[in-house]
Amino acid sequence: MAVMHLLTIIATSIILYFVGSRFTHASSNLGDYFRLPRSVKGATFDAISSSLPELMIALFSVLIFKKFEVGIGTIAGSALFNLLIIPGICVLVAPVAFRVSKDVVAREGIFYMIAVFALLAVLMYTTTWVIAVPFGFLLIYGWYVHDIVMHTKNNKQRRKPISFKKECATALICVLIIGIATYFMTEAAIELAEALGISPLIIAFTVVAAATSVPDAIISILNAKQGNIDDAVSNVFGSNIFDILVGLSIPLLLAIIFMGPFPINFPHLELIVGLLGASIIVLYLMAQKHMLTRKQGISLLFIYLCFLAYVVFLSFQ
Repeated sequence: MAVMHLLTIIATSIILYFVGSRFTHASSNLGDYFRLPRSVKGATFDAISSSLPELMIALFSVLIFKKFEVGIGTIAGSALFNLLIIPGICVLVAPVAFRVSKDVVAREGIFYMIAVFALLAVLMYTTTWVIAVPFGFLLIYGWYVHDIVMHTKNNKQRRKPISFKKECATALICVLIIGIATYFMTEAAIELAEALGISPLIIAFTVVAAATSVPDAIISILNAKQGNIDDAVSNVFGSNIFDILVGLSIPLLLAIIFMGPFPINFPHLELIVGLLGASIIVLYLMAQKHMLTRKQGISLLFIYLCFLAYVVFLSFQ
C-alpha cells in the first residue's frame, strides 16, 4: 500500500508540473497585461500562481482531513526548498553574475523575515489558533501588497498584447485541475505516513513539499537562465510570503468560522527554527554584495541536504 500512495504522490506531482506550468504562464501573462515591473510581477502574480498547490493542500488538510500539521509541514518544507534549492540551482545555471537588486532584498527579504517570525511566535506561544491569528497574518500580507502597489505606481511597463479572457479562462481551468490533484496528493501523503508508521508532518515537510515546489523551481530557473535574476529571487521570497501569510490563513480562517478555535499540533518546532536560521543565512549572503557566488549556491544545496538528513532521522524516532 505504501508503494501505491507514493506512486499517487509522484503522479499528482507530474500533473502539477504540467498544469502548474500552464497556469503560471497564464498568470505571468496577466501580470504583464497589467504592466507590472519585473520584480513586482515575480513577487505577486508569479509567486501566487506557483504557491497554489501549497494553498490547496493546506485547505484540504484542515477542512477535510483535519490534519493541519500536513498543511504547516508542506508550507514550511516548501519555503525551505524555495529558499535553499532554487537559489542554489539558479546561481549555477544563470549566464550572468547572480546579482540581486537592493529593492528585492530590502522589500521581499524584510517581509519574508516578518512572516517567518510571526509563524514561529504563534507556534511557540499558542496551541489553539483563534480568529485573530489568520487576520493578523492577512494584515501583514495586506501591508506587503500595499508596499508593492506603491512601488508599481512609479514603475509602469508596456502593456503586453494578450487575450485577457483566454488567459483568465485558462487560469480557472488549471485551478480546478490543480485542486483535484492536490486533494489526492494530500490524501496519499496522510495514508503513506500511516502505512510507514511516521508522523504525516515528516512526509509533508519532505516529499509533498518538494512535489509542490516544482512550479516555483520552474519559474525561477527559467528566469535565471534568461538572466532575469530579480524575477527569480523575488518569486522565491514572494512565494514564501504568500505561503505563510495567506496559505495558512485562509484555511484556518474558514476552519475557525465553521468549527471554532482550531487546535494546532506541531511537534517539531525545531524545523521552523531551522527555517528561520536558513532564512537569515540566505539574506546575509545576498545583502553582503547583493549577489550569490557559485560556491555559496553549492553551500545552500548542502544545507538543504542536512535538513533532509535530520528529517529522515526524525522518522526513525
